[in-house]
Amino acid sequence: MRRTETDVAAPLLPSLEGLTAEFYEHCRRQELSFQRCSRCGRWRHVPRLTCAGCGSNSWSWQRSSGRGVVFSYTVIHRALHPGFDEAVPFVCAVVEMDEGVRMVARIVDLVADRTAMLVDAAVEVVYVHVADDVVLPAFRLSAAEVRGNGRR
Repeated sequence: MRRTETDVAAPLLPSLEGLTAEFYEHCRRQELSFQRCSRCGRWRHVPRLTCAGCGSNSWSWQRSSGRGVVFSYTVIHRALHPGFDEAVPFVCAVVEMDEGVRMVARIVDLVADRTAMLVDAAVEVVYVHVADDVVLPAFRLSAAEVRGNGRR
């Protein structure tokens, strides 16, 4: 079946409810923040009510450095949802943040066929406006990685 303009789906947007809404509100303000346990100091992501380390339900949002390294990645070549048709190919990565949490996000400003040696590359957060009230965190190679640093 041939797709027409009226068949094209809107981009997928995150749920803006509960703790997830709080996470994305920080992103909307261009602050990457994670929960941090008040008892044991452990950082966590995805947002949840209790600490997996000590079971405490005492926590606060703490601002992240916004820096991390690529733990793993994949290049998406086929859109599984029409909202991504225009974006393929793109790089999706698991980023290990300086605070120790891992999160899944896109790597932007990177040609998808130029991803050799991306694992362990230093990245920094950027913010992508996808709707009037929705801003998503994404990452780009840090300035040191882009300059070469022996890697690119």
